[in-house]
Amino acid sequence: MRQKNEAASDDAGLPRDRWNRGIGGLCPGPAGDAIADARTNGASADGSQEDGPQAKPHRRASANPNRLDLNLLRVFDAILETRSVTIAAATLNLTQSAVSNQLARLRDAFDDPLFVRTSEGMVPTPRAMAMADQIRKSLVAIRFCVEEQLGFDPATSDRTFKVFMSDVGQLVFLPRLLERITRVAPLVSIHTVQVPPSRLRDLALESGEVDLAAGYFEDFDGSFRQQMLFEESYVGMVRRGHPTVRDTLSLKTFLGTPQLVYKPTGGGHGLQANAVDQAFALADVPRRVAVRAAHSMGMTSIVSSTDLLVIVPGRLAAACSELAEVNILALPIEVPKFQVKLHWHERFHHDPGNRWLRGLFAELFQDRPRAPAPG
Repeated sequence: MRQKNEAASDDAGLPRDRWNRGIGGLCPGPAGDAIADARTNGASADGSQEDGPQAKPHRRASANPNRLDLNLLRVFDAILETRSVTIAAATLNLTQSAVSNQLARLRDAFDDPLFVRTSEGMVPTPRAMAMADQIRKSLVAIRFCVEEQLGFDPATSDRTFKVFMSDVGQLVFLPRLLERITRVAPLVSIHTVQVPPSRLRDLALESGEVDLAAGYFEDFDGSFRQQMLFEESYVGMVRRGHPTVRDTLSLKTFLGTPQLVYKPTGGGHGLQANAVDQAFALADVPRRVAVRAAHSMGMTSIVSSTDLLVIVPGRLAAACSELAEVNILALPIEVPKFQVKLHWHERFHHDPGNRWLRGLFAELFQDRPRAPAPG
């Protein structure tokens, strides 16, 4: 396992983003040639043929990847991800008819339906699945090449960033992050992704399918970098007006109060859970657990309407206090603190867009060293 720590935020250059303009010759080597050749089939920016549709009998031609418009592959990838022509169109800032037309061209080019409508959405065919991984990796490589040459301009970029983030992370990070992005990068989108098992998580970051992981995670295996944002502590939370818990929480009251146990999926909160269990074991008192929850959704309303105590990270408690009348209390037991970090793969350490987003996280959330008090 190898992870490199980043002590400070990255600086991103800000030349203009040019994903959708002519880019042949910009990237050195075969990638640049392929990008240039991809524009030779006479397709306009909205995916329609410049000389209009022509009703010609279908004839299967020999495979020639240079005849494929690069934007067709973006459409392929968007439908693959969303399983919907409508949502893919919104993601790409195109009309639904434009995406439907480009899907028709893809089907003709590959002589395959590629996506079939079912009750679960547009499901890829075996041929589509066979191509999916390489097409996605190629699009990531091309985007990286373009941004490396031209830079990333948040003011004009329409890039979609995908971030592994728990529901707690969404409550803590997204309000401030989206408020800033709306002002400085109005066309940029953020898609949060539910954290999968560690192997799938690592593969998604390595391939570029997901850009960052933000939160508290188990160790990453492989060539990953990390940057600490802040250290977090656990606190207790009860409803305001609780019959037995006032402004402080004694050990006796803590041990005797029924609890909602919150343990998020995809994170590394095992040490904290063990510390709480050990406190009850040492006191030889059974822990009264009324509810176990893997997600924070509904937790605030449950706590605010019952006499249950929940142990949660401090920033999550602060976010909950803005939604309901709850009291936040210091715990009478020692629970290990944990570090909330950004994680990304070494392959994308110099990706200008990735660097920009990392810098934004650091600017908004990273704890800064406090200046010493004047002597």
